[in-house]
Amino acid sequence: MTHESIIGKGVQRVDARGKVTGQTKYAGDMQMPGMHHGKIVFSPHPRARVLEIDCRAAQAMPGVKTVITARDLPGTNRYGYDVAHRPVLIPEGEETRYIGDAVAMVVAASAELASRAAAAVVVRYEVLPALTSPRQAMAAGAYQLHAEAAGNRCCTREFVLGDVAAAFGKAEVVVEHTYFTPRQEQAFLETEAGLAYQDDAGVLHVISSLQDPYGVADDIHLALAIPKSRIHVKGTIVGGGFGGKLNTTIQVHLAAMTCLAKVPVMLVLSREESFVFHPKRHPTEIRLKLGAGRDGTLHALEGEVIADAGPYSGRSPEVLGLTMSALLGPYLIPNVATRAEAIYTNNLDSGAFRGFGAPQAAIARECLLDKLARALAMDPLSLRRKNFIAPGARPTSTMLGDSPVSLELLTERIVEHMGPRPSAPANSSKRIGRAICFDMPVFDVGAIPVLGKSGVGATVEVHSDGGVSVYAGGTELGQGITTILAQMAAEQFALPLERIRVEMSDSWTSPRAGRTSASRLTYGLGNALLLATGRVRKTLLARAGQMLEVAADDLLFEDAEIRIKGVPAKALAFADLAQVCWDRGDQLREEGWFRSAEDRYMYGHTFMAAAADVAVDTATGEIEILKLANVLDMGRVLNPVMAYGQLYGGAIQSLGYGLMENMVTVDGLQKTPSFAEYAIPTALDIPQQFLAEGVETPYPTGPYGAKGIGEAALNCTTPTLLNAIADALGVEINAIPFAQEHVLAAVREQNPTSV
Repeated sequence: MTHESIIGKGVQRVDARGKVTGQTKYAGDMQMPGMHHGKIVFSPHPRARVLEIDCRAAQAMPGVKTVITARDLPGTNRYGYDVAHRPVLIPEGEETRYIGDAVAMVVAASAELASRAAAAVVVRYEVLPALTSPRQAMAAGAYQLHAEAAGNRCCTREFVLGDVAAAFGKAEVVVEHTYFTPRQEQAFLETEAGLAYQDDAGVLHVISSLQDPYGVADDIHLALAIPKSRIHVKGTIVGGGFGGKLNTTIQVHLAAMTCLAKVPVMLVLSREESFVFHPKRHPTEIRLKLGAGRDGTLHALEGEVIADAGPYSGRSPEVLGLTMSALLGPYLIPNVATRAEAIYTNNLDSGAFRGFGAPQAAIARECLLDKLARALAMDPLSLRRKNFIAPGARPTSTMLGDSPVSLELLTERIVEHMGPRPSAPANSSKRIGRAICFDMPVFDVGAIPVLGKSGVGATVEVHSDGGVSVYAGGTELGQGITTILAQMAAEQFALPLERIRVEMSDSWTSPRAGRTSASRLTYGLGNALLLATGRVRKTLLARAGQMLEVAADDLLFEDAEIRIKGVPAKALAFADLAQVCWDRGDQLREEGWFRSAEDRYMYGHTFMAAAADVAVDTATGEIEILKLANVLDMGRVLNPVMAYGQLYGGAIQSLGYGLMENMVTVDGLQKTPSFAEYAIPTALDIPQQFLAEGVETPYPTGPYGAKGIGEAALNCTTPTLLNAIADALGVEINAIPFAQEHVLAAVREQNPTSV
């Protein structure tokens, strides 16, 4: 086996066979003797005082094990990331804050019986006026959702650089616009599900679909006062997350059910319950103002972001911070003043979603840049290139500029992909538009020394038969991290991939690593794994050197053997060496721990470009994507097949965000409760000319030069499509989704007499 014979290859995923044959067990597939089923009773009102909960009829039903209300719970009845103010159950006398708040739980012998018993729980409410917009919640005299949050402000972030007032005073051209982005559903296939039970030693086991087993264990401890040493959380293979399972979802409820009912409990949310319960992408209102010279040089940026946090804090502080930082993009702007606020409302919950606030920022920034280009009568691409961050320059945001600047390379590739601009057919109602946009996505914001992100751990163990186990603190969400870690371990020991086993997301066997988000696992866990394998390699080489009577430095791992450099005939089989090490008592299990330097706030970024040709039919309003291209600086590509899957998938998700997906709420109530009403892209919506390419500029501190790429592909496809449509129609687009009816409305506004 030669150097790097597995890294960089599109090897088959280690979990592929189980998934395509249906053998993979997801959380909802689990079974256990004596297992009962749980059901949650949710509030139908976004804001209401719970006056009385009558459980008698439900409790009397044969087969119902127990009905649980807040008075039955041990502990604080509170949990939550960042701020532990989310109630497990709303007690009598207290208020609900959104329709995803739970008021009771049922445990019964079957799922059908649990549903019927939940429907039999009678709750009397005093319905109260709800706050259903951030502006309403910020108004003087508005009631406070949380006593400690004056003005219903969940969090505030500010960034100031240079002298913005003076820069705008000298600017020759100033443009300003306000953009509105909606709530977006993660649309994962597998709803929230899990199984919990207590063993004979009193240990609580929670096996569930999740993105952060360590955070889940903390929340169970906080809410139910169960000692952490008696909580075991294990994540299953996840049927899609995209951030929607990053918060603790059903796990605390599940833990309470099994502890109080004294039986194993399975809980699976219906699609309608899932749509209501888990946090969505933050809706935002973003006002941006840009000042520039006549030559297109950017002088100043002023911005205000107002985000709808929903009822609880959750991930809003992080999302808001990244949104504000991402407003600048990959451009040099010497004077900046931005402020962002997340506001509590009685709307659906907001939280993590792939991109973590950056897609909203990219929409506002890139659309305003095109508006500036029109004001300057300047080519939009030329305007962007004039203001690109120069190689070696530090970005003007809070991110560290430690990635090689590849913007010109991306520009060259994206222009080559797009080719000549197409023309509309003669005598046609179609208009053709083109746009090219850029972004500077971050990955692994792992240096923030709070909230479980400051460091990741991975353990490697070589067994006596020469097999290798990797134990990694993280979750397989479908992104392929188990395969990447297996490739790295196989490369380090020169073994075939089938000799590597990867176990993840287990709070008992895997080192702590925080949550699976921020495109952080390949970078963070990869580095941790290399540290661990390095220590085991050192032990193996020392023993092999003794056996072969050469210095360890003269040995190498190759083709499942340890060989003397230049003497391939003289070698030890890896399995034989492992057996000797075991017999001699050598340490063949090591942990690696990785985190960034203490002085970094955010680190890890890359660059991307997206381009689109769009045909818009002014007679029918139809939008046809003629060509869509994404080019991403991927650092070193470790598995091209999976990497391009991420690139294509992110673009499709972004297409849905901009043109289709509309999660409607009215007065805090969900009006698009399932996929029957909430449209997401299908295979029929994919452009026929859909191109993706990765350029490789190895990242200095990445494992094998890799960068995190899972979220990056999402960020600038939406503004690219919007700008292409705007270019075709000659209109400003300030809100998404922008669909057929919006095209027709824009045409009518341009020429009222034609309709």
